[in-house]
Amino acid sequence: MNSDIDCLKCSRKITVIQNIADRPFELAHLSVVTDKSTPPQCCCLQVLIPHIFLPEYLFPYDHIDAQKRLFLKSIRLNMCAGVLNKEGLIDIIQHGPALTIDDLDTVIAYHCAKLPENCQYIFKRPKPGHWPGPELVTQLKDSGVFLVPTAHVENTTHWDPQHRLGTLTVRTFDNSHELYWRLSTNLMERLLMFDITMTQMKVYVIMKIIRKEFFKPLVGDRLSTFHLKTTFLYCVEMSPPCIWKDENLIQCLKYCLTTLRRWLKVRYCPHYTTANVNLYAGKLQWNEFPVLIDLLKDMILNDVSCLHNVKMDDLGNRISSNSTESTNGLPFEELDFVVARKMYNMMILRSCIYSDKIGMLAAEETSINEVINDHAKYIQQLETIYETSTVHMRSAVSIELPFRYSMHAAMKASLCIGNNQSLPQGIFTLCDKSLMSDVTSSRLKLASIYFSARRFEEAAAILKQVDALITNKVTPVSPFFCNKTPFDPEMMGRRREFPDIFQKEIAFCTIFSRHEINCVPGQLVVEFYRTVTVEDEGCLRDNRSWRLWMHHAVVDSLPYMYYLQFLIFRSTGLISDKDIALKNLVDTCSTTQYHFETSLNLIAHCFELEGQWKLAWRVYKFSVKFRPQNNAAYWHMFRMIGGLFYGVKMLSW
Repeated sequence: MNSDIDCLKCSRKITVIQNIADRPFELAHLSVVTDKSTPPQCCCLQVLIPHIFLPEYLFPYDHIDAQKRLFLKSIRLNMCAGVLNKEGLIDIIQHGPALTIDDLDTVIAYHCAKLPENCQYIFKRPKPGHWPGPELVTQLKDSGVFLVPTAHVENTTHWDPQHRLGTLTVRTFDNSHELYWRLSTNLMERLLMFDITMTQMKVYVIMKIIRKEFFKPLVGDRLSTFHLKTTFLYCVEMSPPCIWKDENLIQCLKYCLTTLRRWLKVRYCPHYTTANVNLYAGKLQWNEFPVLIDLLKDMILNDVSCLHNVKMDDLGNRISSNSTESTNGLPFEELDFVVARKMYNMMILRSCIYSDKIGMLAAEETSINEVINDHAKYIQQLETIYETSTVHMRSAVSIELPFRYSMHAAMKASLCIGNNQSLPQGIFTLCDKSLMSDVTSSRLKLASIYFSARRFEEAAAILKQVDALITNKVTPVSPFFCNKTPFDPEMMGRRREFPDIFQKEIAFCTIFSRHEINCVPGQLVVEFYRTVTVEDEGCLRDNRSWRLWMHHAVVDSLPYMYYLQFLIFRSTGLISDKDIALKNLVDTCSTTQYHFETSLNLIAHCFELEGQWKLAWRVYKFSVKFRPQNNAAYWHMFRMIGGLFYGVKMLSW
């Protein structure tokens, strides 16, 4: 379904409380404040800071009311996003509380451990009682609530059935919405969704497909996935568990669609966990309700036969027994190939990169010590998850951890080398743990650490080991070109775990961040600064996938191995071995590569060191021809030209 990625970043450094009486006066806190004018599912956050005179500490995202209370505005992240958009650094779009960068929806939140009164609606309203069960209810009560930024608050309506009283709240066009934070019961909803059966999950997925295929062309995202999830949860709660079976799939789906249609007819969609919230408010336009009602009526009367026309993931053909292209008879691994490949791509991209899209922008402003400490905490979290989670979760974490160990070791080694300090044993302990990542990348990083520390014998031994591990069965992979990954039905058909595939069959490219700069050979350092001109910046904006790696030094494993061998053998005086390494490096041009221009730049540098400057110039020119924008070859060519004027020393870094 080409779904996006949701990311919630929760700041737990500041505690959120609901009762000021619970506040320890020596600490800063945020206090939840509501009154009669506060919109449903919203609150304000009062900043409680001890012994501080407020006006001296007022920021653009702060507000002082008439009672001299300091409040935190919910537009803080939006202000940062506005700066980035204005500078043209990155395209950011706001969708509700989330800021969307490419396919990543990021929400910044605070967590309140105690559920507010209106978020306990799920426990107080009448329901059959079979779901959620007592154990799940206990978990729900302990889940707390997130406080997330809210978009502009629309006019809202509320119907009180007990008093038969309807109210309309009209919002004025002022900036009061900047003070409102939305109460999000995201953790409760996650627990509920994790508790459903496989048949129920199938119904929910089909509902999402129907929304995207039939509803979205009519009303866009104004009828959202959240509306469908709310409908689905109410249906699971109100219906007996015995009906949720695969043979009743269409009937269960019709039941959910009927509930959705009933709510559309009354223009009211209740929130599942929070009281007095109409989820249609500020979303669907009045004239859109009849269109959706009629469409749902046709779907229900025709037993959802519209599914036969769904093109997404070839679903129409897969459920149609009369179709010649039906996949009903295909084995499991072919049916799930698309899903598995998507999961594979996400795993390798997540595992190989430290900086996320926003954090990468601030990387230069953050000290290496802070980055190392934050990364160490993240590794500890992964280790805790690995020790306490399910088998499937441990399998996923076991893929990411070795890459994290490798990054952490390289960052710590870079700090030591930059300070002219010897490398402690702890770095090599991390490197040993990292060797289970894949066939090559962590080993090549270890060799780079040894090379940068001028421990050539150890580096050569590691490279010899890598050379022996690379066979015809090993496939080069770059996480930045996921559409070219070798993950195919044949590989999945072997029914092997992802970690096993990574460790025996995959050679990831070697990736260095700027925090590892002292572990990078001088020639590769220039790769961090490949974006120079306005045209380069424009090309970077137009190619979203490039943004992930253009500020890193990324090189394919096989050419990098031969390049390191060339440098080591040249430094140790092994002339014949050096010549063999150079020949092998040149021969890699005929192999599969993802970062071909970087490999060409390494070859050209070897020719420079051999004194073959004309040949080096030709290779740099070929590299530029291959990738005209965002190519570090320009720097090398400038350096060579400078060498003609300022001496041979300019000819190498």
